[in-house]
Amino acid sequence: MTLMTWMNSNLATAAIFLDIAKDFDKVWIEGLIHKLITYKFPQYIIEIIQSYLTNRHFTVLVKNSDSTTRKLQSGVPQGGILAPIIFVLYMNDIPQVRNIMISLYADDMAIFSQGKTSDKYIVPLRNYLKNLEAWLVRWKIKLNVDKTEAILFNKKNDDWPKVKVYGTPIEWKKEVKYLGVVLDKQLNFRAHTSLIKEKYNKAFRAQ
Repeated sequence: MTLMTWMNSNLATAAIFLDIAKDFDKVWIEGLIHKLITYKFPQYIIEIIQSYLTNRHFTVLVKNSDSTTRKLQSGVPQGGILAPIIFVLYMNDIPQVRNIMISLYADDMAIFSQGKTSDKYIVPLRNYLKNLEAWLVRWKIKLNVDKTEAILFNKKNDDWPKVKVYGTPIEWKKEVKYLGVVLDKQLNFRAHTSLIKEKYNKAFRAQ
């Protein structure tokens, strides 16, 4: 079910947009191998991925001088062809419940809840966030709480109860940017259209 389908149902839709901190760099390798075993991957596939991720080292170049070699304890190679697939596998068992819709693209995560009144979607959203926080801690995944945003898609201007992420209250905003698209609370995309026009005019004047 898409967000537009939810909007067409004439119910209010609350959305929380979360940002995963250093997503590819922080994949817990031992946790990943545990998940691959749980997923019942063939042993040879697990061994290939484990070999691909372990015993990697790095150095840092500072003013033409190399640092001592250090061993990487976590993460997948940036730019590697397997990196996105491995990250998806690591995030595959993210908690899912019936009344919450999840959109996940790399390190950008959106969570949606819907209802006629605030208690119908805020309570499930709060409960899910608690469950999600526990899952993130268990698998050593950190969030950029300061980059977390929330928006309520509806046609009213009511002041709705706030939600918290790791104890930090998240303000409801009139518009947010997700995957390069500016979303306003009525989903008329006027703000996004204005942004595109501004970018075009700026590029045209620069010629």
